[in-house]
Formats: sequence, C-alpha cells, structure tokens
Amino acid sequence: MNQEIILKRLSIVKLLYKIGIEQSYKGEMTSFFSILSFHDSIEMFLKLAVEKNNKKDCQNFMEYWEKLPKLTLKEAMRNLNANRVNLKHKGITPSKIDIETSRVNTTSFFDQNAKTYFGIDFKDVSLFELIKYKSTQELLISANDKLGNKNFKECAIECTKAFNELLLEYKKSKSAGYSYKTPFDLVKTVSSRDSGINKNSVGTINENFKNIETALQVISLGIDYKKYIKFNILTPEFYKSMQGNYQIRENDNKKLTELNCEFLIDFVLDSALTLQDFDFDFSDVALDGKRMSTRIFK
Repeated sequence: MNQEIILKRLSIVKLLYKIGIEQSYKGEMTSFFSILSFHDSIEMFLKLAVEKNNKKDCQNFMEYWEKLPKLTLKEAMRNLNANRVNLKHKGITPSKIDIETSRVNTTSFFDQNAKTYFGIDFKDVSLFELIKYKSTQELLISANDKLGNKNFKECAIECTKAFNELLLEYKKSKSAGYSYKTPFDLVKTVSSRDSGINKNSVGTINENFKNIETALQVISLGIDYKKYIKFNILTPEFYKSMQGNYQIRENDNKKLTELNCEFLIDFVLDSALTLQDFDFDFSDVALDGKRMSTRIFK
C-alpha cells in the first residue's frame, strides 16, 4: 500500500481521535459521544492495518486481535466496545469514569500500536495533510516546528499569519475574480470626504466597523467565536501590505506557553477543517459574479 495513502488515512484516524478527546472533556450531557468517536477511530485504524497486511477484514470488532496478534490492550478495547454497544444500541450512557478510562486507553492504544503496524509514532501523524488551503498548511507546519523548538513567540506569529491567510483564501474563492468584494465583506468604509465628520472620528468609526465585521465573519463561517477571542488575545496585531508582506506589532504581554501555542495551532487547524466541511465553487452558483456582487452589497 502506498505510504502517502497510509499517512492520509492515519490523519483521518487521528482527526476522529482528536474529536473524541474534545468531546470527552465536555459536560455530562454530551461527553459520552466521545465513546463513539474513540471506537470509530480505533476501528478505522484496525481496518487499515489488516488491509496493509493483506488480510481479510473482520466482521466482529474483537476478531482483529486474532488477525493482528501483535495488537495490545485487548481487554481494554473489549470494555470500550461494550460501552459503545450499550450506548448505541441500548441507550445506556457511560459513567464519567468510563469516559475518562476510554480516553486514556484509546490514547495508549494508538501510542502502542501505530509504530508496530505502520512504522510511525502516532504523535507524529500530522493533521496538516488534511488542509487543502496550501498557504495555511505551510504556515501551520512552520508554527508546529517553532513550537517544537520552544520558540513560542514565532509560533504565535506563524499562527496569526495562517489564520489570516485562511480567511483571505476562503473569501477569495467566493469572489467573482474581477471583484474585490465577497459575501463576507459586510462593511463599507467611511471617509471624511463623504461623511462630513473629522478624520479622527472617521478612524474610530472604521475601526469599530472592522471589529464588527470580523466578528460577523468568524460567526458566519461557523468558527467558534469564543475560541477566536482567546486566539485573538494570544496573537499579535499585524498589518499585511499590498505586496503581501506581514508587519507584526510585537507585544511581550502575551502569555505564550507551550499549552497556549498548542491551542493556537489547533484553533487554526479546526477553523480550516470547518471551512472545508461545507464549501462550494463560486462559478456553480453565479452566472454573472459582478452583478451578483452588486446585488449583495447594494
């Protein structure tokens, strides 16, 4: 099996696992959904492993331990499977301790078995391969490298650029090519020439409008606004020139720890995957992009 395909599928496995981790830390009414995500991620891993080893797929979850004798944590996975059956087919929700145990055991399963069956540490499986926005992908890879070198300030800067490039690239794909406006540009700039007010007031008004527009853009794109607020607090202010160069305004007051930098990377990654979850080609919905743009922004 092609190694590139293996890595791509392992990335999907890791994405499901990551979703399960996030779900497991939520409130009591929703955290039990993590059991389904953990089970699905492990089952995808197992199906890939038997396929790679040219073995016939299994009809029963526990059969994989017979087909793949080097697999570990058989009894722990039996318990996870039982919790999944109880939840999905009997409506019996797992306890908090069952969820926490499943989280620990699922993590241990991937850590112990990925190297054995795919020759790669699970922590090294990259989710960045799933991002289709190339500039965002490259900047996130760079940010992750900075994080690995404990260069937290540079990591935050790369994440700042990555998120901005993500929004620009997505919005650009929804413009008419020859039009600068997109359905996500919601505010018209005010000038002192046509407003009859002084320049200082104009600057304040435009800044307020820009903040409102940014908030509306984030929400309209389906990005978690509360997480965006945290992201915005941790990242530096910037300006991007017409030539495409970034000017960063340094601020040493940011609490840039390893954990916070991991949050920044995860936020941009999650935002990219959210935008990819529902996407459309502008040319499929507009015969005359210029006329449509005028109608929207009149």
